[in-house]
Amino acid sequence: MSSSGHGGSLQGVVLVGGEGRRLRPLTDTRPKPMMELVDRPFVAHQLDHLARYGVDDIIFSCGYRPDVLREHFGDGSDRGIRLRYVVDPEPLGTAGAVRNASELIEADRVLVFNGDILTDLDLAGLLDQHVSRGAEGTVALTPVEDPSAYGLVRLRDDRSVEEFLEKPSPDQLRPGEPYLINAGTYVLERRSLDRIPPGVKVSIERDTFPLIADDRLLYGYPSEAYWRDIGTPASYLDAHLDVLGGEVRTEAPGGPIHLGPGASVDPGATLVGPVSLGADVRVESGARVARAVVGAGCRVGREASVEGSILGRDVVVEDDAHLSDLVVAGDGARVPAGRAISGPASIPTGGEPASVGANQGDVSG
Repeated sequence: MSSSGHGGSLQGVVLVGGEGRRLRPLTDTRPKPMMELVDRPFVAHQLDHLARYGVDDIIFSCGYRPDVLREHFGDGSDRGIRLRYVVDPEPLGTAGAVRNASELIEADRVLVFNGDILTDLDLAGLLDQHVSRGAEGTVALTPVEDPSAYGLVRLRDDRSVEEFLEKPSPDQLRPGEPYLINAGTYVLERRSLDRIPPGVKVSIERDTFPLIADDRLLYGYPSEAYWRDIGTPASYLDAHLDVLGGEVRTEAPGGPIHLGPGASVDPGATLVGPVSLGADVRVESGARVARAVVGAGCRVGREASVEGSILGRDVVVEDDAHLSDLVVAGDGARVPAGRAISGPASIPTGGEPASVGANQGDVSG
């Protein structure tokens, strides 16, 4: 169990139970946290983030396809951490999922991560404020220009939570106030779990936090740190480009051009960074790869182009095919020669384009 360095022991809980419906068909065979982000599963970046702050006792609270997580991460020993799993028998909501993990929570407090948030939030600062205020719960907050699509969190001068406003209308906003929304990272004291009824669906945002706030024990932690919800195809694609461009701190390979082991680029091809090529990728003569992540074993054919896109493993982009703003997450997919496809969209295994998500753009070819 980790010591928080703030007067108590600390564990991490990562909520990885969602089905990722907005990312279908990308998530038909894997949970959203296991979608690749540059060179590793998305949730591995969250484990890296926790490890930077010495949190080495972590629980995955699972729902959809927990087997995929277990097979990849095991008990965490190869990463130098203790990693355990609980599986919700049915969707229990964000608070219910934390409560379901309570038998494995032995620490004085827990850091809870939503499993679809990419951030490099200062966890030490979050914990410092939590302890110094004597808080029962602390919610990381991120600023937005327009809170109408979110839930506004309004704070008092001491940063205690005054109220939550779900998708506020203009007349509910105060002139000059900061527009802060829940950033999906929380600190909870162990005793908070007693507020959550076991075995039923409970929302931490709508049900649990208001109870703690009513007792003046819930605080907000505003932060300008990088923050992105990867829940849509467009945001998932942008997250790759942000990682490649150094917009967020990760352990992924840095630099404008990264070549994995065995990757080969023909002298007549063009790479325009940021670009990451996985192991054994081949980029052939006349091809152009720009602002893209190309998974291990892929081939980009002669005179083909891949721009602003993500390719899964073993994807073949045949000669003179052109991809832009596209997620090709189906391992082994084949893009026919001469085809031009734009997105955001995906090509699942089998090679037939399929639109992803409502209003996320049409596939044309």
